[in-house]
Amino acid sequence: MNMITYFNELVTKNFNNYLKNYFNNINFAEKNGNFLNYYNFMHDLDSFNNSFIKDVIKSYFEYIDECFFNSSYRKNFCKSNGFYERKNYVTLFGEINFKRRYYYDKNTKEYFFFTDLFLGLPKRKHFDPFVCAELCEQSTTESYSKAGKIIANKIGKRINNNININRATTRNIVLSFNPEYNEVNELKRVEKLFVMLDEKYIASQFNDGKDFMTKTSVIFEDSIPEYKSKKKENSKTRYKLINPHACASIDNTLLEDTINYIYNNYDVNYIKELNFMGDCASWIKNFPKSNWFNFTSNTNVKFAMDNFHFKKALTQLTTKKYPDIRQALQEYIDSNNKKDFNMLVGQFKDLFPERIDTIESNQKYILNNWKERQTYLTNPHMKCSMESHISHNLADLFTARPKAYSEKGLKKLLKLRMLKVNKVNIKELYLTQLINPPTKSPINQLKINANKIIFPTDTKTNKYLNNFYKTGINFFDYTQKEINLL
Repeated sequence: MNMITYFNELVTKNFNNYLKNYFNNINFAEKNGNFLNYYNFMHDLDSFNNSFIKDVIKSYFEYIDECFFNSSYRKNFCKSNGFYERKNYVTLFGEINFKRRYYYDKNTKEYFFFTDLFLGLPKRKHFDPFVCAELCEQSTTESYSKAGKIIANKIGKRINNNININRATTRNIVLSFNPEYNEVNELKRVEKLFVMLDEKYIASQFNDGKDFMTKTSVIFEDSIPEYKSKKKENSKTRYKLINPHACASIDNTLLEDTINYIYNNYDVNYIKELNFMGDCASWIKNFPKSNWFNFTSNTNVKFAMDNFHFKKALTQLTTKKYPDIRQALQEYIDSNNKKDFNMLVGQFKDLFPERIDTIESNQKYILNNWKERQTYLTNPHMKCSMESHISHNLADLFTARPKAYSEKGLKKLLKLRMLKVNKVNIKELYLTQLINPPTKSPINQLKINANKIIFPTDTKTNKYLNNFYKTGINFFDYTQKEINLL
């Protein structure tokens, strides 16, 4: 019997049994009913559909084994050592049990299950790859516990599901996935490029009580007005970033990741202006100083203090009780009048000596970054929305609810989260890597470690070397300067 004939008989038998069970006890003469009949119909149909699909999967697995068992190669060279049952194998349609034979190949001197080999089923795994792919995808937006519950509810009967996927199981599946995604695109040519920088602290486990400092960048080409709320009179225009790409790291590879993305996606010889924005933390102010961003002798690298942190410092200096003072201070800053700014702050300190530490701290912050603030004011095309990206890219998953991570677990989940943020289909990536296991990446990556910069050796990445030689800086001096910026 071939597979098509068998499936046809399976459908007919199962559906006839379903209909008989549904109508056998109905009294047609009374001509009455209620919603319970419809509920039972949908419930039973769901059960029938689910049961049938599981039967199809089981039959297909066992049919494969029969085909190999009856093949001439098996009869001549392979000995069957009997059936072994694989129990409680969880698919997207529920748990199935199926039998297949264990063979010994006289030619290769090896034992194997042909069904498992033919389908590429993972050894000693309770969940099939489609379930694992769904769990990895869901874990980029939800906690491990909630991700497990969501996928469990998708499995098997939608109305009555008894599958349980706990937090530990989901975590183990995510940690076993090693995503490799290197999209090779034609190099784009743009004259301006923007980079926003910030960090987020994520609670840790097994790290001496120290939170993980997660540095992140968002690279984009421009920002355009998206919409303005009509309900609020003083509402601000919302801007949309063009082709944003996010990077994040807890082990000081952000400089390397950002450089690699730019070099592998843009023709750097066409970039005339590179604009950095951030809160002026020391590592952020040093970030644009890397010589790797001097693409050509005409590349103009700028760094500006973002609007959010400036206004936050100004509000903390004056408090919300004195908007007139805050407005006057902002006007002095906007007009680059440092003298009158300091004079007014001094008068404000005399009025509130009990707040002198807070006032001086925020005054110092503004004065130390005065130049960067002027850069932001004189370049209206600079629009920094990094705080919203921190909230969406990191806080939403990692800090919105109380939880902590091991270093290994955070690195893996952070990598998956960045792929998700950058619109990579995690489920598709998981399955694709099973079909075509990743080899050495065709994309060229710059590697920086504590002792040296390792240049890629293939010809495409000569762009790294060419850019390096343009600087005219001694290699060893340059290496040390790059390391100091990390």
